[in-house]
Amino acid sequence: MAISPIHLVYAQEAREYILWIVTVLLCSASLLRALRLESKDRVIRILNWGMYAVTLMLSLYTFLFSGFVMVAHGIYVIATAKFRFTRTLKAYLLASLAGLLAFTPWIIVVIVNLLQLKSSTAWTKRHLPLDVLIKSWLLQLNRIFLDLNLGFENPFSYVITPFFLVLVGYSIYFICRKSNYKIWLFIVTLIMIPALPLMLPDLLFGGIRSLAERYLLISYLGIQLAVTYLLATQLHNKSFAHRRIWQIIMGLVIICGLVSYGVSSQAETWWSKVISSGNPQAAKIINQATHPLLISNDSGINYGNVFSFSYLLEPKVQFQLVKYRSIPNIPNGFTDIFLLNPSDTWRKQIETNHNYKTFVVYGDNNYLLWKIENPRSNVFFEKIRT
Repeated sequence: MAISPIHLVYAQEAREYILWIVTVLLCSASLLRALRLESKDRVIRILNWGMYAVTLMLSLYTFLFSGFVMVAHGIYVIATAKFRFTRTLKAYLLASLAGLLAFTPWIIVVIVNLLQLKSSTAWTKRHLPLDVLIKSWLLQLNRIFLDLNLGFENPFSYVITPFFLVLVGYSIYFICRKSNYKIWLFIVTLIMIPALPLMLPDLLFGGIRSLAERYLLISYLGIQLAVTYLLATQLHNKSFAHRRIWQIIMGLVIICGLVSYGVSSQAETWWSKVISSGNPQAAKIINQATHPLLISNDSGINYGNVFSFSYLLEPKVQFQLVKYRSIPNIPNGFTDIFLLNPSDTWRKQIETNHNYKTFVVYGDNNYLLWKIENPRSNVFFEKIRT
């Protein structure tokens, strides 16, 4: 994990996802400890399973998708109990129920705000062709080990993808063939259970749920465990030639991680920013103006982008922030007036109310920066090339 590019990316984000991984690791370790240290002492057993209940609760409060981890743990415990209602299974069910009950207040919040939840996740229903979906999954697999911020339009992506695909596939095969079922089943469920509820709907009904790498971090963690098991085992192979080959492979994996760190540390922005990846370029355009005004409202992604721009723009830039659908009162005295990611309806209303014309000065797949023609000076501002 220390050399994994995907973990480095989210370790730099002021978001919950790395904390989520930490809580899942604690929760999983607590489960394995409770299963391993089955004691006749009632107090010790209560403490062990109580620790699992607390860590499960923390994980659920950190991120809702810990529910998938809870399901993976449940399948693992039931399978290792050989589908019998044993004392261990009973203790697991009680601990899980306790963790879930402690999460009840937030479940109520989710239910009450279900419409808002659906609205904020509507972007996941965007349809993509099957080939694009599969290519994106392979690209995400690469990012566990090597991340140079390349897309599949770059030929190098096609060169490295087969190597990592074979490494991961063989790792899962190897651990299933060579380890006890109590080992491989835990790792396989950790990989599959969080991923399948996202990938299958995308395949069957369309959507891009599985293209959000942050949602699959636990599956990546399972993949890393499988690869780690393979490398650790092969580094102790009796054959010198085999050991040498796997030493080289492990060295390459480490080098890939370090190279990824070097490249990303020098970059101005990265793929993880998605809807905000163009902010540095857009900020440069705004900063070129003599006395600019940036207008935005509180719809969609604008909240986060306004915060981002507040760090990127020079003090001379003035902000005017208005409520959704409110028409701004644009004052005199500004040489350049910009609109940040306006909806077509809102932008056209501004044009109509103020008799302005607007044009795009910067745009990507996620948002647009528009510029208003200044009617008072009757001068068409020159469009800045992006």
